[in-house]
Amino acid sequence: MNYSVVEREAFQVIGIRRITPYGGGTWAIVKSDGSNDRIRSLTGSFFDLGLCFGFDDEGNNDYMCAVECEDYDGDEYSVYQYPATTWLKFEASGKISDNTLGNVWSQINTEFLPSSRFHKGPLPTIEKYVSWNDAEDTCLVEIWIPQ
Repeated sequence: MNYSVVEREAFQVIGIRRITPYGGGTWAIVKSDGSNDRIRSLTGSFFDLGLCFGFDDEGNNDYMCAVECEDYDGDEYSVYQYPATTWLKFEASGKISDNTLGNVWSQINTEFLPSSRFHKGPLPTIEKYVSWNDAEDTCLVEIWIPQ
């Protein structure tokens, strides 16, 4: 698998954090309740990050749709501060209908991580949605795994 090792300074994200019974539940909320438009008016960008804090025993996902924002001091959005850390960066590019993102995650978890010197650190992983076009059935998503 192609990946890169990236050092990042500390950064902050803000967004909508929910626990839902499946991975994409939080995206459905922000796409339907106006949150995506409100965050764009505040930051100039739509939500483009998905933070996965983990799953509970029943398969519920603690997930946050977010955007980087260093100077937020309100209370409408959840805030998460990442410390400076080393990341593994992967790319999922292809057809949405082919489960491109899920397939890359599966390769990372079943092939790459078990046979490499790397591991998932305790911080939430990030999916950065560079592009996601349902009409054209294409996606480009960066997967960031903290070390």
